[in-house]
Amino acid sequence: MKNKIISIITVTVMLITLMSASMSASAMVDTTITYGDIDGNDIVDTVDARAVLLAASGIKEITDPEAFERADVNNDGYITLFDARQVLRGVSGLVSLQPTGAFYGFEGCTDGIIIDSPESAMAVFNVCLNRVKTDFPGFTRSESSNISNFTIKEVSLVGINFGNSAESVAQMIRDMIVSESEPEEAQIIVKGDNSYNAMSVESEDYVSKLTADDVCGIKVSSDVEGYFTIQVALPDAEIDNLSQTAYSKVFNTDLIQEDTDNVLINVFDSNTPEDAKTKNIKNAVLTLVFDTAGNVVSYTTTYETDLFLAESTFGVSSILSAELTGLRYTTKVTVTYDDFQW
Repeated sequence: MKNKIISIITVTVMLITLMSASMSASAMVDTTITYGDIDGNDIVDTVDARAVLLAASGIKEITDPEAFERADVNNDGYITLFDARQVLRGVSGLVSLQPTGAFYGFEGCTDGIIIDSPESAMAVFNVCLNRVKTDFPGFTRSESSNISNFTIKEVSLVGINFGNSAESVAQMIRDMIVSESEPEEAQIIVKGDNSYNAMSVESEDYVSKLTADDVCGIKVSSDVEGYFTIQVALPDAEIDNLSQTAYSKVFNTDLIQEDTDNVLINVFDSNTPEDAKTKNIKNAVLTLVFDTAGNVVSYTTTYETDLFLAESTFGVSSILSAELTGLRYTTKVTVTYDDFQW
């Protein structure tokens, strides 16, 4: 119960910090004002940050019109916790205090929420997702995978051939890969501990620990129904080194490694030289949809595993094998969590 209360407070504070009243795209921006300089001494320091925080918290009102204008960093006509946070970040040298009059990285976003930087976008992303491991909502998990690319440069048959062609061998390999990559059936996860390890990173108290430095792209948007979407793109990486990358902060990297290795072991000759194998993960996109209360509505992870074998051997039968050159196959994996029961 205590953890749930703390979680609710954390989400509330985070959303209040990152939300403000509607921000007009046509707001006038006065570039002659030193925003954040509440006392007018041409220096933005911790004294100013404290004054804005007190005003935003309703403890001590800023009555001087000019001081109020300098405290209203986003120029929306109000002094909010967003302004206080921006002034504090300005004191730390993390942001410029000149208001932009526009949203950071938003596409088609309606008024009502301000995420002013990649850092704040990732903060919201993590707070919303990580509530799953403290509040234990019920949800549906479904997984699908399909081969998006399959090519073999050359197939040479070795042994006694009773009519097998290179084309039929290639199809046989493809069918075996498909059988090794069959997705799990959708399953209902009930409230309680059963939901703890159902979200990507197992045996940890978080779903995501990603930071802005970990990602290569962020897109934030909202719709008329009041739902917000944050999409995060991760850089491509080598599967054998996933535990040393950002993927380990949001995925069960051991499982990704295991799934790829199972195909190699069960389909191809285990003696394939390591220097003839290339295993990569690419085009990873995480899509989080949540409401104004910070409740996750849906969460989808999509990525592609790309395996390239410069050379390998495939056993067609006990008396026939195929020597393969330039085999590449790419599998797209999508896992969706939805129907959350908060």
